[in-house]
Amino acid sequence: MSSRTLFRLSGLALLIALPLQVLGFVLHPPSEQVVDVLKPTYAPAHLILFVSWMFALLGLTGFYARQADRAGVLGLIGFAATMFAAAYHFYLLLYEAYATPLLAQEPATRALVGDGPLAHGAGALGPIAFASVLAFPLLGIATVRAGVLPRWAGWLQIASVPVFFLSIVLVPLGMFAEGGMLSPIAMLYYLAFLGYALGGYALWTGKERVPRTTARTNAPRLTVES
Repeated sequence: MSSRTLFRLSGLALLIALPLQVLGFVLHPPSEQVVDVLKPTYAPAHLILFVSWMFALLGLTGFYARQADRAGVLGLIGFAATMFAAAYHFYLLLYEAYATPLLAQEPATRALVGDGPLAHGAGALGPIAFASVLAFPLLGIATVRAGVLPRWAGWLQIASVPVFFLSIVLVPLGMFAEGGMLSPIAMLYYLAFLGYALGGYALWTGKERVPRTTARTNAPRLTVES
């Protein structure tokens, strides 16, 4: 398989990931409380989000590889951090799709979910998991600096985190919901995955930019054979 085909398939995976991400949050109930966990759309919503992340993981390898020689050390760190974020979401989403509803159905364990000690993946990684959102601006900055993929593909990743925190502040004012399609976490992923999709479209169509300057001397070299 040629490198061109690999990049095109990566782009297609990123294009598929975006609508699945949106669909998952559209189906997601308005909160993570027990009353919403027991709704029939709770588990399917998390499974769809899991599949969205799976496509993103497949596509981001080409997303990074296409610009690796210009993305520098920051790009490598951002890519590795994004892979960690994807791995964490695999665990979290499957936990919430299966374990959380089962715990909520049993009266003896119902108090453990919602606001209980086994909610949201049982806090397995704690602050490290929360810090994983920083992967988006790191890879975004590297994408903007590399100038290979559309700059908006990077800017949207950068914007996702400040929009996330701003929307958290605005939740008490009723401008954003605690959960569902208008929640702060949904805003974060809408922007990040839209950035991925813009980069994916460039990979799929072959409309990446070809910078005139030579590759950065401190950038890790990644050569893909045709």
